[in-house]
Amino acid sequence: ALAQEHETLFGSDLDHGGFGGVVTKLTPIRGEAGVLVGGYGGWLIDHRLMLGLGGYGLSNQVRASADAEAIYAPADEPLYIEFGYGGFMIEYVIAPSRLLHVNVQALIGGGSVTYREDWHDDFLDDNPNTRRYGRREALFVAEPTVNAELNVTTWMRISAGVGYRFVTG
Repeated sequence: ALAQEHETLFGSDLDHGGFGGVVTKLTPIRGEAGVLVGGYGGWLIDHRLMLGLGGYGLSNQVRASADAEAIYAPADEPLYIEFGYGGFMIEYVIAPSRLLHVNVQALIGGGSVTYREDWHDDFLDDNPNTRRYGRREALFVAEPTVNAELNVTTWMRISAGVGYRFVTG
């Protein structure tokens, strides 16, 4: 008899929960094929809006420039780029209940880049940090993306898309 309706910011009919995903990105870096691996996740509101965090790192060897090797490389050793970034993500899903639909997302954050010797040596070295060369440079990153997404099950989606990474620093 004392029950009342309460006003809330988000009504009781709003569906929300967590979301997470593993991501692989193919991207040109210095004219070579770069493979970025990482993921993102966050709070998914009404199956449409996601607010969260994401992060990615270069997982293959991309050769540093000849100028960088001339400055930093010890005794004609080739150097490779070490690159990673992450930040706040927002995503909006258009028609999420349709089998095939579209989402748009953006990441805004930061990262860093430096040089290293062949990474296979790092796994055999007692102190892998001794094999990095040059100063670790901080970067600002903004990355808008558009994806086509396929609902595989009620809890799993597969997507492919295109994006552009703005990097300064």
